[in-house]
Amino acid sequence: MSRALALALLTLSACANYQDQLERAEIHYRAARYEHALTNLEDLEPDLGRLDARERIRYHFVRGMTHARLQQRGDARHWLALTREISANTTVLSNDAVASMRRVLTETENAP
Repeated sequence: MSRALALALLTLSACANYQDQLERAEIHYRAARYEHALTNLEDLEPDLGRLDARERIRYHFVRGMTHARLQQRGDARHWLALTREISANTTVLSNDAVASMRRVLTETENAP
């Protein structure tokens, strides 16, 4: 196997790993296992730049909503504000997700 092909396969494998980790975080979030979701997301954070734009929006959204469920308002506000900014002109998030994000942002912006 050529060195270039081996490197390409390794890169594809790494990308799939990051995508899998994001998917696991989303599964934990949907199952109300917020601590597990947050662990997956925190582990993935150093490699956030390796995700494509759509995956980064999903990451920010799930991270913000996870913090919200854990009553970590400041962190929720941070990640959801980032989500709002980077997803403003996209349709990555469903209408329900956008509504949830707006609701939580309003709640956290008005909280002490």
